Amino acid sequence: METTFTHRWIRKFRILTICLIFSVAINIGALAIVIVYFVQDMNDSLSYPAPVSRMAGPLEESTNQKLLTHYSRLSFRELAALLTNADFVEEGYRKRDLALSALVAKHHFHLEKALGAMPSQQRFVEANGLSLPLFPGLTDDQFQALIRFAYLEKWPLTGQGLFALLQKNQKPRDASLEQAFILTPEFYALSALFQRCEPQVSSSELIELVCQGTWPMLEGLLLEQSQMLDLSIEKRRRLLLSYLALKSPAAARLLIQTDFDFALKRLEDKGILDLFLCVESADSKLLQTFCLELLKSPRADSVWHKSADLLYRIAGEEPPQSFDRAAALARFVPGAAAPPAPQPQPQPRRNHVVQEGENLWKIARQYKVTVDQIVQLNGLEKEIIRPGMILQMPD
Repeated sequence: METTFTHRWIRKFRILTICLIFSVAINIGALAIVIVYFVQDMNDSLSYPAPVSRMAGPLEESTNQKLLTHYSRLSFRELAALLTNADFVEEGYRKRDLALSALVAKHHFHLEKALGAMPSQQRFVEANGLSLPLFPGLTDDQFQALIRFAYLEKWPLTGQGLFALLQKNQKPRDASLEQAFILTPEFYALSALFQRCEPQVSSSELIELVCQGTWPMLEGLLLEQSQMLDLSIEKRRRLLLSYLALKSPAAARLLIQTDFDFALKRLEDKGILDLFLCVESADSKLLQTFCLELLKSPRADSVWHKSADLLYRIAGEEPPQSFDRAAALARFVPGAAAPPAPQPQPQPRRNHVVQEGENLWKIARQYKVTVDQIVQLNGLEKEIIRPGMILQMPD
């Protein structure tokens, strides 16, 4: 009986052992699939094309310049794969050095962040019409750090590289890409100008602003702020006006939002019209208030006309074919009356200097009035006049 019981438990133990081994194998396989998927997803997040057939086969080029010309046409992932290639080319450089040069110059690879500091040596060589940097003297350990950074960092790019991706990607943008850009010194210099704004300006609004401009504008701001910190309202105004000159809808919206009185009272008529050209949506209550104030102000007809058009748009109505400011005021400003029409100025009264030999009857005929009118207007007691008298003539 004991033998039967023992055999039964041994058989159960063997089955459990087999199940456990089978379960461990499944978990290991699942983990391997997850790792492969994660690495693939990490690489795809850079938005660069997959390697193409041009990598296949040995290259006949044997000079730095020829290889750099070829490398400058490769994708980020193709160049990252070449960071492991230690084959010598010429002048002490290996293929990995040339691949790093193309990564930095063409794809804005963040070399300083990968190594913790910029290499102490830097050279430049002309290739494919570009001046590409070379970094002599990098060690094997440094290249290992570069490889880890290229493959493990989701956005291994400089601020300029992140900016290029933000401009390229349509909304909604990758939240991690925006977060990476927010951490750049260029974005910090921008956001510092808007810290004291009421209402507060969000990071997404500022990203939208910079994407409607150019990289040199943002880079120039960082340089100016590093030389002399200026967080004044005037500095912010100048920045927004420079983006407004590029027809930036975000700049128009932020100028009204953060500096309403300046936009309303200090901008010239042309500046107001330029701002209206940049307005994308007409669903803002602040924009509605802005247009109402302009319609009530002593601005030019063109500003009145555009303000009224926007007000009709906000209300979901078709603007009248012929602009009528009084009608627009009556429609959008209840109780507001249009300024009174200018009254015709009375013509100055005619005066007549009495000449020798003239009498009232003769003068009345000359001015086509009656003698009684002349007498009453000038308060004459009698119809006697003298030469040299000045008589007012009725209208």
